[in-house]
Parts: sequence; structure tokens; C-alpha cells
Amino acid sequence: MNIGLVVNARGKVCLVHDEPFEATPLWVGYHVDDRQIEIIFDTGDTYPIDWQATDEMHGFLMNINKILIIRMENKRPVEGFDTSFLFLKDGKVIDQ
Repeated sequence: MNIGLVVNARGKVCLVHDEPFEATPLWVGYHVDDRQIEIIFDTGDTYPIDWQATDEMHGFLMNINKILIIRMENKRPVEGFDTSFLFLKDGKVIDQ
């Protein structure tokens, strides 16, 4: 699966991907200690993303509370989920 983090024309942070997920995404978690994100599904399963935030992106991510997940086919959106953005430290949700 190809997956990327982008900011759309309305200034919303989006995760864009090209294959359907096996379950419904409920949240996106940001591990502030590792600077990595993962998708958390309604089944309790997670999909860690092999990516690490730069200092600039870390600062940007620390100031959001929602993230849109969009699946694209042939350069067109076909499915989307507006999810909450959770901050995680040591595997637990923290308040920001």
C-alpha cells in the first residue's frame, strides 16, 4: 500500500492511500516520543506507518485534532474517513 501525509487546499491534514483497509479506521494515533503515526481500526488492530516526522512536521502535528483519511483510485477520491487525531506516549493516550 502506498500512503502519504498531505495538507489539502482547505488546510486539513490528510492521509492518502491507494488500497482499501481491512477494517474501518476510527482514529489516527501520533506517537510523540517516536514521531510516528498509526491508524487504529474499529477491530482494535493498528496499521503503523513507516515514516518519521521532521521537526517542522512534528510541530504541525502537535497542533491538530482531526485527520482525514482518503482512498484514491485513478487520481480520484473514492472513500474517506474523518478521524480524530490522538497523541500517544509510551503507548497511552495523552492530553495536549
